[in-house]
Order: sequence, then C-alpha cells, then structure tokens
Amino acid sequence: MNPTWLDFLAIPLGRLLKFIYDFLHGAHIPGSYGIAVILLTLIVRGLLLPLYIKQIQSTSKMAEVAPRLQEIQQKYKNDQRKMQEEMLKLYQETGYNPAGGCWPLLIQLPILFSLYYVFQNPLVYVLGKSHQYVKDLITGATGYNITQRIVDEAQKLGLDMHFFGINLAQKELIVLPILSAAFSFLSILYSMNSQKKFNPQYSQSQSNAMAESINRSLMIFSPLMSYFIALQVPSGLVLYWTVTNLFTILQQFIANEVVYKKLKHKKEEEERRKQLEKQAQKMQEIESKEKSEESGNIDEKEEVKSESKESDEKERERKRELEKLKQQISGQHKTSKKKKK
Repeated sequence: MNPTWLDFLAIPLGRLLKFIYDFLHGAHIPGSYGIAVILLTLIVRGLLLPLYIKQIQSTSKMAEVAPRLQEIQQKYKNDQRKMQEEMLKLYQETGYNPAGGCWPLLIQLPILFSLYYVFQNPLVYVLGKSHQYVKDLITGATGYNITQRIVDEAQKLGLDMHFFGINLAQKELIVLPILSAAFSFLSILYSMNSQKKFNPQYSQSQSNAMAESINRSLMIFSPLMSYFIALQVPSGLVLYWTVTNLFTILQQFIANEVVYKKLKHKKEEEERRKQLEKQAQKMQEIESKEKSEESGNIDEKEEVKSESKESDEKERERKRELEKLKQQISGQHKTSKKKKK
C-alpha cells in the first residue's frame, strides 16, 4: 500500500478520528470506533454547512429565474448567441450562479475518497504507522487475509474497530448496505418534495421539469448504486455515507423551516411591495386625470365668464349708441321746430 495524492486530507481526517476514538474509548463507551465515525461525519457536515446554505439559496434563486429564463430561450430560440448574451445578463442582474449548487458535491468527493483510504488502512491514517510498516505486515497475504492482518494488528495496537458486532474495517453485506440505500432514497425524495412545496413555480418551467425528471431517475439509481458500492468498500465508509444521508435529510428539514420559509416570506413581501407600488401608481394616474378634468372645467367656466362679459359689454355699447341716436333725433326735431317758427 503506497501513499496517495489524497494523503493531505486522509491523514488529518484519520488523526481526528483517532482523537475522538481515544476520548470515547477512555470513557469506556461501547462501540467507540463506530460512534467516532458518526461524530466525524457530523463534524465534516458541519464544516460544509455554509456551502449547503448557499446551495439552498442557489436552488431558490433558480426557481425565481426559471420563468424569465424560459422566456429568453423561447424568444431567441433561433439566435443562440443572443440567447447566451441575454441569459448572462439575467444571471448578472439576479446574482444567480448556475454552478453555485455544485460546490458541496465537488468538495465532498475528495473527502469521501480520503475516508476510503482511512477505513481501508487504519494503521497508516489512524494509528500513524508508515506505509512500509503495512507493506511488511501484509507480505505474502492475499485478498481477505490482507484486511484481516491489518484488523488484527490494529487490535493489538489498541484500536477496536467493532461497532455492535460489525467490523468497520471489513465489508458488511446486510445491515449497513440496506440502510445506506434506504437513506439515499429518502434524501432524494425529501429534497424533491421540499422543492415543490417551497417553489410554486418549480414545475412550471422546462428546466425545472428536466430537473424533476433527473431527480426521479436518481431516486431509482442512487439507492441501487449506494447498495452495490456498500458491498465493495469497508463498512466504516458505508456508515459514514449512511449518516451523511441522514444528516442531509435533517439539514433539508431545517432549511425548510428556516431558510426556505425566510426566502418565501421575502418573496411574498417583494410581491406585496410591487402590488402596493402598482396601486399607488394607479391612484396617481386617477388623481392626475381628475385634476386635468377639473382644470378643463375651470377653463370652460372662465371662458363662459369671459364670453358673458364680452356680451354684456357689447349690450352696453349698443345701448349707448342707441341713446346717442335718440339724442340726435331729438336734437334734429327741436331744430326743425325752431325753423318753422
């Protein structure tokens, strides 16, 4: 057994496992190694929790962006370049990163492979022995005998890897593989139901419909894959994966109760704010229209007053002219009388 490129992760993980085991074993707790594996799993998942929260936020953001994304895809279906430009603008505008939800999985994979080496070779990664020490120990051994020699040697050095009758350094064919498959199925199922519950638009877009189709396929293949892989690797790794899936379900539950509800409340507040803005804008339009009508009425009244005033002035002018005419006629009549006399 030679060093691997993952030793930079496997060695600290193995030492942390040994530290937890020594504490539990010193307290005479039964199944100390298995409990240490469970606690190590919880520590790793706790460290990955910030990334998981970002993944949840990314999933929620994806549900919000999906309808607009579908509109862009439909509008520019014949112009791929323009479609990519508009999609990029949408991502920048909303702050959505399509690859944002991949980080927890990408980071978890090297941890998973590192733990495979930890459980396969506890002498090196847990007890701190050299690779040459293990090579000398297993010289001449083949197959199952290699694992058995490592287990026996670890037992001599004070590392009891049994957990309720299961040797976590060896393969286990019944309990842990079945539990691993079951929790893998439940994890995917719970995740799907959560997305539908807290994202009403989840099934309304083509991208989410595709995601749902992929999840349904995963519900079948992931448990089967978990089961068959569990038959091939050390039971300690199977226990880690089982607890990981259980913890994922717990994380999802907490996310539903805290993060998703908070995001949903924020979305509802935003929708209410937009509705209020629309109502305020509509009221302003109505007020503006009423003011315009009132202004028109005032202008009409002023115009009527002005016309009435002009009419009165003309009437007075006509009366004055008529009075003058009467005076002229009267004057002419008097002059005519004087001439007759």
